[in-house]
Parts: sequence; C-alpha cells; structure tokens
Amino acid sequence: PEILRTNLASVVLQMSALKLGRPDRFPFVEPPDSRLIRDGYDTLTELGAIDDEGELTEIGRDLARLPIDPRVGRMVLAGRDEGCLHDVLILAAGLSVQDPRDRPAELQNEADQAHEKFAHETSDFMSLLNVWHFYHDSIRPLSRSKRTKACRQNFLSERRLIEWSEVLSQLRQIARELGFDTAVRAHNDDALHRALLTGLLNNVGVLDE
Repeated sequence: PEILRTNLASVVLQMSALKLGRPDRFPFVEPPDSRLIRDGYDTLTELGAIDDEGELTEIGRDLARLPIDPRVGRMVLAGRDEGCLHDVLILAAGLSVQDPRDRPAELQNEADQAHEKFAHETSDFMSLLNVWHFYHDSIRPLSRSKRTKACRQNFLSERRLIEWSEVLSQLRQIARELGFDTAVRAHNDDALHRALLTGLLNNVGVLDE
C-alpha cells in the first residue's frame, strides 16, 4: 500500500540505483498506476537525475544517496555546488513542513502586521529564511513558557517551528554523513535562488505574448 501513496520519483530513483529494473515491469503485489510511474520519470528527468534512456546520471546517483524527496535532494546538491548549503538546508526543511506563520480568520490584520517584520522586498524564500532566523535567534533560546508566549504574540505555530527544526537537524546530519560542507557562508541571494530553483522547475511561470 505504501508504494501507492509515496512519491514515485523516489521509487523510480531507488529502484534504478539498486538495479531492480523499471517499476512498470516489477512484480508488485499491488502495482502503482502507470500514469504515476510516468510522472515519476518526468520528475527525475526535470531534475536531471536520469537521461533520455532512463539511466541514472551523476546527479541521479548522488540523489539516490539522499533519503529525502528528490526535489528537496536536488536543492541540497545544488546548494553544495553553489556554496550556500547552510541556507539551502534551512529553506529545504522549511519547504518540507507546513508554513509556520499563523493567520487566524478572526485576527488576519493582527497576524499580517506581526508578519510584516519577516517580509523581504523581492523574495518569499528570503521571508521564510527571516522567519527561521527570528525563531532561532529570538524565540528558541527562551524558556518553554516564554517560547509559547512569543510564538503566540508573533502569530507563529510553535509545533510547526519545532517540526522545521527537527527536519533541519535530519538534513544536516545526512549532509554531514555524505561529507558535504554545511558551514555558514557569506549570504548570496542569487546563489541561494539558483539552488532552490533546481528543485522547483515545475513551479516556474512562463509569460507568453
């Protein structure tokens, strides 16, 4: 049943790495839908993980070593190559959980005002990074009761922030085990956006005539 629910890009990637053949030819007890298998191959092609023959590329082999969603993994690899892995890991973890910014229907104006301090002029990704730094620097060091109060005052979900922190710890551990350099570097907006873009190509809008 899990094979019917999971991201088939991960299934295709791991089966290719383990040389188990194509998912559509594998004797699953409950085979996944062929359309979902095609979507998995399309995703891996988009990420540069497989070539035109469906064989793993060097990027694909590196991705197969990362036990995370291939799109997030592609960002991590690009962050390594762009020299901005520290920030990419923060945002990759943040994009893997629900947005921690709370906006209750009855308090939308108050929430918007509280969230203004995180807003970046040109990038929603930078806004999300600002949320993390605010939490990491100003909220996390507080005592438990003060943390809860600070989250409530700033319209942030403490549960989601903790989940973000846990996912980030896991990503950093994986990166270190693979020998990636996770040290803090001088911030470079362009490099960071290039790295994130590698995993989000299907979200790019195209303006026609």
